Amino acid sequence: MKSHPVFSRRILLFIIIFAFSSQACAISLIKWPVFPTAGPSNPNLPTGTAATALPRAEVTFTVRLPDPLPANEVLAISILDEVTGLALNAVDYQMTAADTVTYTATLAIPDQALIRYRYIRRGTARVNEDTNLDTSIRYRLLRVSGPTQVVDTLNSWEDKPVGTLSGNIVGTVLNSDTGAPIPDVLVTAGGVQTLTDSAGRFQLIGMRGGNHNFVAFALDGAFQTFQQGAMVGENQSTPVEVRMKPAQLVNVIFTVSVPPETQSGVPLRLAGNLIQLGNTFSALRGGLSTVADRMPVLTPLPDGRYSVSLFLPAGADIEYKYTLGDGFWNSEFTSTGQYVTRHLIVPTQNVAVEDIIQSWQAGPNSPILFEVTVPQDTPTGDIIYIQFNPYGWTPPIPMWSTGNNKWAYKLYGPLNIVGSFGYRYCRNAQCDSADEAQTAGENSRGHTITPSIAPQDIVDTVQEWAWPQKTGSPSLVATDIPSRGAGFVAGVEFQSYYEPNAPVFIPYALQNIQAIGSNWVILTPSWTYIRNNPLTFSE
Repeated sequence: MKSHPVFSRRILLFIIIFAFSSQACAISLIKWPVFPTAGPSNPNLPTGTAATALPRAEVTFTVRLPDPLPANEVLAISILDEVTGLALNAVDYQMTAADTVTYTATLAIPDQALIRYRYIRRGTARVNEDTNLDTSIRYRLLRVSGPTQVVDTLNSWEDKPVGTLSGNIVGTVLNSDTGAPIPDVLVTAGGVQTLTDSAGRFQLIGMRGGNHNFVAFALDGAFQTFQQGAMVGENQSTPVEVRMKPAQLVNVIFTVSVPPETQSGVPLRLAGNLIQLGNTFSALRGGLSTVADRMPVLTPLPDGRYSVSLFLPAGADIEYKYTLGDGFWNSEFTSTGQYVTRHLIVPTQNVAVEDIIQSWQAGPNSPILFEVTVPQDTPTGDIIYIQFNPYGWTPPIPMWSTGNNKWAYKLYGPLNIVGSFGYRYCRNAQCDSADEAQTAGENSRGHTITPSIAPQDIVDTVQEWAWPQKTGSPSLVATDIPSRGAGFVAGVEFQSYYEPNAPVFIPYALQNIQAIGSNWVILTPSWTYIRNNPLTFSE
């Protein structure tokens, strides 16, 4: 029996509480969820031109299991939302048994969409599929192109030992126009994922022998998605050469109307499923994938709306939402408290998109205003972040400077959380290392706050930061220092626990290092490897 962290069960408990308290994430076994991009029915909200509904294609999923299900369980296909968070807004569709190990389901899915999904067992517990190497499956990928038949082979379950033989897919991804290798392409089949190296090479290891859907996807959409069925032989390596065509960039102008209660003068961001829209394609804290610092910021217009102009790849399926935080905290909701995830298939010509945000809130609880004063010795260029802990710490979010070492952040939602949750402050997104001293460390619960129907204004003062540590005045001891040769190097060392999901500060750090006379940067990652075939890194 394989063991799994308690943390995932905490997320599941939070999802159950969230769903029952608001009905914002109701499970549907009948039809594909439709999130509105047109104007709301409430006449008091802003109105605008209704968005054109995306055409739908009928997609039939067929999956072969390693063994029959227990009598008290059903099989479902779970459609995932990477922008909100894979663990937080999944929609499950029960599948129909064709025989004891073969199941099918037919769904109407937006044509040309790129969907993320995985298979689950539902009974007394929710059990996800995993690979034949006993590693978790983040998701499978499918590019819909008209009526589609998908045949999948399920490897194993996370609560059972592997009982099937594995096969591999090895190959190279090349630019179809130039023949040059393409690095950093997400390659996946059977739920197994990897990224191509600098020579475009990849290895997919740990798939059960059988039919799999093979997909190669550029994280920034710069190349058209490649997809084809693959038959993987047991105890065999299947070679493949993938050629991806570059995608044309077109100018997309997003303009959005916001609810009247929106805090003025604060950043409004666009969160999406491409890397330039804040997606890290990684399992961040709390089951989230997006980072606020990587998202484009919209510009306020004189008429109260917001706008941003982006160059995006033609043909790409853009899943996006507007947010005052990240893909989960302070993102938009429908007027009935449902998550909003919008879809745009980027056309081949420049286009203007007009959207309307219905609400920032889910449930009856009022927004919470956090105001904090930080120590006078806080470096001038530092940005203060706030981090929330509903079931475990989630990625920190930048606060809004109000001047004189004071910062603020207004949390609108989701606040339909039963009971209290934790929060804390840190510098430059470095929570766990540059926290306020009172709530420092990974195991800290933080300060506690309980949502309520009445508005709340929380006023805090950070007395001291946990980092840098105060060491006092050093004592110098006279000693003979030998002369250095021409090869001597003096430099600056980054702290080893610098968060890789906060790259916004790296350019400023390099500028500061250059300003003190440095002309080289030597990066020495503290990674090691846990497997050499395929090469798998670990901290």
